[in-house]
Amino acid sequence: MFLLRQCFVLISLTLFQASSPASLPSSAIDLLKFQDSLPLHSQKLLPWNQSSSSPCQWPGVSCYPNKSFQVKALNLSGYGLSGSIPADVFKSKKLVQLDLGYNSLSGSIPPEVSFCTNLEYLGLYNNYLSGEVPSEIFSLPKLNSLYLNTNNLTGLLPDFLPSCAISDLWIHENAFSGSFPFTLSNCQNLTVFIASQNNFEGVIAPEIFKGLLQLEVLYLDGNKLEGEIPQTLWGLENLQELVLSGNKLNGTISERISQCPQLVTIALSGNNLVGHIPRLAGTLQYLTNLILFDNKLDGSLPSELGNCSSLVEIRLQNNLIGGNIPPEICNLENLEVLFLSNNFIEGRIPRQIGRLSNLKILALYSNNLSGIIPSEITNFTKLTYLSFAHNDLTGEVPFDLGKNSPDLDRLDLTSNHLHGPIPPNVCNGNNLRVLTLGDNRFNGSFPVEIGKCWSLRRVILSNNLLEGSIPTDLERNSGVSYLEVRGNLLDGKIPAVFGLFELQLSSNMLEGPIPCSLSKINHFSSVLNLSYNKLSGTIPGCLGNLDKLQILDLSSNSFFGEMPTELNNMISLYFVNISFNQLSGKLPTSWMRIVASYPGSFLGNPELCLLGNDAGYCRNIREGHTRRLGRHVLAAVIICVVISMALLCSVVYIIAVRVLQHKYHRDQSLLRECHSHTEDLPEDLQFEDIMRATEGMSDEYVIGRGKHGTVYRTESANSRKNWAVKKVSLSGDNFSLEMRTLSVVRHRNIVRMGGYCIKDENAYSIRLTEKVDVYSYGVILLEIVCRKFPVDPSFEEGLDIVSWTRKKLEENDECVCFLDREISFWNRDEQQKALKLLELALECTESVADKRPSMRDVEKHDNNSRVGAISMSCTHV
Repeated sequence: MFLLRQCFVLISLTLFQASSPASLPSSAIDLLKFQDSLPLHSQKLLPWNQSSSSPCQWPGVSCYPNKSFQVKALNLSGYGLSGSIPADVFKSKKLVQLDLGYNSLSGSIPPEVSFCTNLEYLGLYNNYLSGEVPSEIFSLPKLNSLYLNTNNLTGLLPDFLPSCAISDLWIHENAFSGSFPFTLSNCQNLTVFIASQNNFEGVIAPEIFKGLLQLEVLYLDGNKLEGEIPQTLWGLENLQELVLSGNKLNGTISERISQCPQLVTIALSGNNLVGHIPRLAGTLQYLTNLILFDNKLDGSLPSELGNCSSLVEIRLQNNLIGGNIPPEICNLENLEVLFLSNNFIEGRIPRQIGRLSNLKILALYSNNLSGIIPSEITNFTKLTYLSFAHNDLTGEVPFDLGKNSPDLDRLDLTSNHLHGPIPPNVCNGNNLRVLTLGDNRFNGSFPVEIGKCWSLRRVILSNNLLEGSIPTDLERNSGVSYLEVRGNLLDGKIPAVFGLFELQLSSNMLEGPIPCSLSKINHFSSVLNLSYNKLSGTIPGCLGNLDKLQILDLSSNSFFGEMPTELNNMISLYFVNISFNQLSGKLPTSWMRIVASYPGSFLGNPELCLLGNDAGYCRNIREGHTRRLGRHVLAAVIICVVISMALLCSVVYIIAVRVLQHKYHRDQSLLRECHSHTEDLPEDLQFEDIMRATEGMSDEYVIGRGKHGTVYRTESANSRKNWAVKKVSLSGDNFSLEMRTLSVVRHRNIVRMGGYCIKDENAYSIRLTEKVDVYSYGVILLEIVCRKFPVDPSFEEGLDIVSWTRKKLEENDECVCFLDREISFWNRDEQQKALKLLELALECTESVADKRPSMRDVEKHDNNSRVGAISMSCTHV
């Protein structure tokens, strides 16, 4: 029995020793230590079992084939591991490959990485590693592939030893800073260097590229690099991909680019490069992608680019490129993307463009293109995006546009001079999502085919000459979220499109009431603009269901009746305009805050309570309106009496004509006197001196105001004498009388009159000059964009709309702040148009007439600015 017990103990001990870590190879023990150092949930992600006699069977582990159980490669990419990288993983000197990418590892990189002297591949990409990179990594003698990209690594790049064997270096999407070390040129085997999206700065040292003759891929985009592109870079004969976009590089693109014959991709966008696109780029037969947008390149588009038969993508938008589109570009049969927008390209679109059979994106918007749209663009069978917007194109759009392009996703022809019908086949493939044809002269009816295009999401046809009603099919198209057809000649009823976020139907001829079906649109959350139509009836209470709507404009229609209380439910509204209707009664309580901010949006409704909602106040308004109606009846009677006295008026007219003729001759004499007296002003003072010294009669120089005018202090530029200048505001007779009186009166309390003058533009002719008309036109423009009277009650004493505007400009650079508040809700393009109007108004109201433009110049300015119909509710109209 004793011997049996001893055998049992011996057998148990042997079994225990066989399964203990001491019986495993050292490499397996190091791996188990690595596993144990990870958080518990990460340990479970590594199904390593110490009961196995060989770690070479474990997932992610590869060993040498000589049965030594030495680990050669450890590939744990994408296992979802977290925690820090333990130093134990680097203890194996035999380790050749270590890949820990696509995990959630954090902390710093252990300097023990230097123990892996045979390491050839190190992948720590796509983790959350931080801190500086230990210099020991770059001293590994056999390391040729280093992937540290997409982490949070910081600091400077360490120096590279002369023995650097790295061929692939990926460090992009980190936070490295400083400049690239000169010693990078020691890595003479380097073929791929990707350092995008970091904080590298400074000038790229030319010496770096002298030793990188094997370099094929260079990505330095998304940094803060400055200076010119080193000339030594253009000596890299093996370079295939050059990406330096999104830096602060300047200078030109060298003609030496032809010395990189293997180039496939050139991406230099988002810099400050100037000069021409080098013509020798046309010798790059492998060039596939030419990406130079967002620079300051000028000159014309080189015709030699037509020789780059491999080109697939040309992106040159947002530069200063001019000239015509060379027909040779149309020889690029492989071209898929042609982006030339926001330049100064002129001339016609070449008819040969139809040869680009693989073209998918054609963007020529915001140039100076003219002529017609060639019918050859209907040949594109793969087209997805087409934009000719903001040019000077004329004529009709080819009838078959879109017919052969079933994948067309977006069509934009905004702001041209196009006319004729809208092509019916633009949505032939039912993939069109965005259709913008506004600010043209399209006529005819609203295309029925558009209503049946179920893929549409955004439709803008504003400021054209479209007639008829909006197709009923559009109401069933729940995909349309934005519909803007303002500024046309559309009639009929308001459509209810059940997917809308925004509806712009202003400035048409729509009739009838507002349908309650609009209130059933659940997504209606942005704008409902029905202003300037012929809509009538009461405002329906069902609109209160639009509790997400932010802007409501019903101005300049014929709505009447009281405001329904249900509108209180529109809790998201921050702008309302119901001006110039026949509305009455109390406003919804929740709207009173809007009245305080935009009082002009409620004018033109005589019976509407604006200053309070108590019953007595509203009753007084109604009674006052009734009294006004009585006075209107009385006025009608008086008019009838006046008409019956027409004969008597004729006699009075004849007498008046004779009196006016006499007054005319007298005024001619007075004007001649005025002309002669203009020469009698003091020798040291002229009219221009007065306007310059008082800064255009600024309030800053006012020293007194009276019943008959305002007195300003001025100083002669020559003699430095002070003069008091009175700007009189009297009728012709009173003006003459005051001039005579002041010229002869002598009193110690009255300053002696030294002379008087009138603007030359009015003094030399009894007829008001064109410059006066220009000034008046400028005042009208200011009334429109500011929504103010010429002498508005809100102005300070002595200010008119011209001086008030100039004062506001001096106080605040943000013009939009004091313009009509409705402008602040417009999109950026419309705001720019309003600012152009303001700029024109200021030019027209210059105090010195010679500085004002002529009416012909004003007309050209209007045509060039293409302001179009701006939807404003002028409170004083």
